[in-house]
Amino acid sequence: MPRELSALSGLGMPDGTEAIYLALLDRGTATTAELARDTGRTPESATALLDWLRAHGLVLRANVLATAGDSGAGWSAADPDSALRALILKHETELLQIRGSLPRLHEHYRHSRRTDLGDNSVEQLHTWEDIGHRYHQLLRDAHTEILIWDTAPYVVGTGGMEKVALSRGVTFRQLCDPDGLTAEVSAERASISGLRARIHPDLPFRGAIADRSAAVITLDHEPQNAKALFVRSSPLLDGLVMLFETSWSRATPIGGDPTGLNEEERKVMTLLAAGMKDEAIARQLGITTRTVRRRVQHLLTALQARSRFHAGVEATRRGWV
Repeated sequence: MPRELSALSGLGMPDGTEAIYLALLDRGTATTAELARDTGRTPESATALLDWLRAHGLVLRANVLATAGDSGAGWSAADPDSALRALILKHETELLQIRGSLPRLHEHYRHSRRTDLGDNSVEQLHTWEDIGHRYHQLLRDAHTEILIWDTAPYVVGTGGMEKVALSRGVTFRQLCDPDGLTAEVSAERASISGLRARIHPDLPFRGAIADRSAAVITLDHEPQNAKALFVRSSPLLDGLVMLFETSWSRATPIGGDPTGLNEEERKVMTLLAAGMKDEAIARQLGITTRTVRRRVQHLLTALQARSRFHAGVEATRRGWV
């Protein structure tokens, strides 16, 4: 079947309708029996499909002198240019109506998942499919940083979505519970560019925060129990970010420099402490100004500094520069 005809299934045509329509277009006019023979269908099946085409304005009744002697009532094709345009317009109208109903449908969805907090800032997740969907949403929408609480069982290697996020310049900071953390996993975490990992005992849960604007937090340590929360911007999310930062500042880096900084961040920190502006740092290191600003923001967070000057003082005090 030509590619342009196979695309007609997107207009809601029943299976087999395209073949009947194409056969009629080739013949110009034909009886039901002829079209059934052409397409290998029963006359009853061909009649049902032709009735669908007629109801949608694609074929017309016509008197036919059939080549096989089947004279009498038959079919002719309407001009596809006008008939198909009308059908396409009808479907576009229906799609626009569906799109218009999305906000109302989404509100029903969110209402069914509201928690006892009585607002929309927290959504309950009850299946692993929902949890995975929300986690992938965090990775897909992140622009700057992902914060992760991770516990056993650990998996070696980053997933596809994580790799895509890393390739976009999104950085990861990961807190790992020492229970179940193997040397292989530790070495792998330390080797990934764009990911910094630290060990902290007794992590309260598994979870992730994207750009400090949304989070997924599990509520049960048992892997067979799918219970989690999706948290949007709210005081609760602010508290989760503070909890992560507090734990991060007290955690032990996995391998590498005890500061937990990668090579590029150490260079940025040194130039920042020297008083250089973002543009000058970018030129010096051969990276973009946007990357510099992202690294500076990470450094301010890691040092719990209120300003660039404060960061330089704190980095000097800690022996980072």
